[in-house]
Amino acid sequence: MKKDKTISPSEVNRYLFCNYQWYYQRKYGVAELRRLKLEKMEEMGIKPEISGDTFLQRGLRFHARFGRWRRLKLVLRLALALAIGLALAYFLLWR
Repeated sequence: MKKDKTISPSEVNRYLFCNYQWYYQRKYGVAELRRLKLEKMEEMGIKPEISGDTFLQRGLRFHARFGRWRRLKLVLRLALALAIGLALAYFLLWR
């Protein structure tokens, strides 16, 4: 393990998310874990994504689509609430 005894807030967050992830990153470091991951992917016959569509790009696209759907759902809910409110106002006030 590292000799550094201070723990950053991001490490606490990582520990709370997955204590194994925190432990292995403290013990081996990120670079060694990446190297081991690439070795394992080669053993399994999976090609690592070095160029082209990276995990970050796919994640950014996913969150952009997710945000668009959330905004669309919000607009549809507001339109539905407005339509129901107008219908209630029509039946209560003008009938």
